[in-house]
Amino acid sequence: MAVITFSREAHSGTQDLAHVLARRLGYRYVGRDELTEAVRARSGIRREPQTDESEGRSLSLWESLGEQLSGERETYVTALKSVVTELALADNVVIVGHGAGLFLNDMRSVVRVFVVAPMADRLARLRAEGVEDPARGRSLIEQQDRESAAYLRYLFGVDWLDPHQWDLVINTGRADPEAALDMLMHYTQSLLRDEADHADLERKQLVNRVEQALLEADLGVDKLGVYFTGDVLTLRGEALTQLDRDRGEALARSIVTDATIDNQIVLRPPSTA
Repeated sequence: MAVITFSREAHSGTQDLAHVLARRLGYRYVGRDELTEAVRARSGIRREPQTDESEGRSLSLWESLGEQLSGERETYVTALKSVVTELALADNVVIVGHGAGLFLNDMRSVVRVFVVAPMADRLARLRAEGVEDPARGRSLIEQQDRESAAYLRYLFGVDWLDPHQWDLVINTGRADPEAALDMLMHYTQSLLRDEADHADLERKQLVNRVEQALLEADLGVDKLGVYFTGDVLTLRGEALTQLDRDRGEALARSIVTDATIDNQIVLRPPSTA
């Protein structure tokens, strides 16, 4: 009983590996497109990758600024967290793309896999897809890698090539695919979700529900944060008015009925010239 998440360099053979692993384990397979659609349905925001192999969409400076001002980024991230958490609660799932494993980096029953491959192998996969020119193929791969790196840095503030972000890094150009699958199956089948892990996931789900409710309420609260510590739910942020602060706490109490609410939202009324 586990969750396996895959992130990858473009054209590294990840989807084939993940598909086979899910089939052998009897797990549900959730690819990038299905995950993208689930997040769109939850948030109303369509964040398309520029290419099929990108982890997500690279954002320009102006787009990033616009999203931060409008709250779109927070809405998107909250919806993505909610979808990934619900998939993890259902258990026995293989998820590819969107850096899903980075939302679950403290879970013992989650295996976060990053897949790489030599450039020659990646170019060969592109040739099989009809991109014959090596220079064009290399340019496409480098662009896709830049987009994926920018996406994970934008959402999570991490360097995707840092091996410490992942539980396992597989080089499909060196590792035998069958051996890699056998290792993953053996490791995955040894994992059992304990009560602490399950309780942690349920707390994550509650946090996501509170965050989503607060965002949908269109409160005048900036830098919103919701955190669980033990049985205490903490709200943080900067409110325009006392009414916004009180409404945020009331909404949280209506969702989380069996925990203490610590409202640390501070008043930061707009400054006047």
